[in-house]
Amino acid sequence: MKKFLTAVGLICVVFSCGLASEPIEVAQRGYTTTTLRDPVFDVPKLVVEATAINNWLNQNYETLAQDQMKGPREHIYYLIDSYVKNIYTRESVILPKEHDLLLAMLFSWVERLGVYGGTLAYNAVKSPDSPKMPTYLVVPEGMTLSLESDLFIISSITGSWRVKVPYYFMIWGMNNFTATNGMTTQLVSLSTGVATDVTETGHSQATLMVIYSVGADIEEFSQFWKDGLGIGNDAETLDLPMVDRESFHSFDAETKLHKEINIWKGDRGSYAVAYLGMDGAYQWNRPHYIDFMNAIEVGGILPPNQ
Repeated sequence: MKKFLTAVGLICVVFSCGLASEPIEVAQRGYTTTTLRDPVFDVPKLVVEATAINNWLNQNYETLAQDQMKGPREHIYYLIDSYVKNIYTRESVILPKEHDLLLAMLFSWVERLGVYGGTLAYNAVKSPDSPKMPTYLVVPEGMTLSLESDLFIISSITGSWRVKVPYYFMIWGMNNFTATNGMTTQLVSLSTGVATDVTETGHSQATLMVIYSVGADIEEFSQFWKDGLGIGNDAETLDLPMVDRESFHSFDAETKLHKEINIWKGDRGSYAVAYLGMDGAYQWNRPHYIDFMNAIEVGGILPPNQ
């Protein structure tokens, strides 16, 4: 978005733009709304920060190296998260029914900064008079990504798995690859909403990963990913309410990082869902780990109880 937007102008947008007067049937269906509170930024600060990052990217984006994009995109998602919480508090929805200038400005950058689905979100909230934004990131062969109301749908084209997540979650990794042990693997990595934590900045997102390997031996698959995440065989087990399953959990007291993984075998291969977060953000967002597990469909059905 190349037009200069002042903070004053954006404040007007926040309080007077055409948000939905009639909420959709259910906000972020399948995901708790209890986390849609306590935003990191209040509205005046959010508007100032949004204007600043938009202007900074207009001036610097073309010179950014790939490894320099992580900071700006995370900051944008901190702003998106706070704004969505503000919308929900006022309107009981998370996706405005009509166009929204501030969200469009923020989402106009994210796919160029390495986030899948940013164009879909931008096109959903942009002004009808604005042209549709082209796709910058191509979804890897074998997977699909679409936006249905306020949820992204991520799936394997073989029907081996499918999951829905709120549109303000940051999908920063979609990969098909052969693991070092020879397993053919699909891996999707995304970040949840933002919460207060123990880091220097005082807030962060948590990370969710869905992992699938067709035909993989479950014992080899399990050990490979537990080792890869640094979760030892002596890790504690935690209940996953609502899905009647257990996961392995470890906590690094030095780094303050929590790591959790649930692994199971299905008819079409071996599956895992991993959840990682810094102390504070991990606890706040863990309900979405449960939601994510509930949202996954494997071969058209939910994962079997373990």
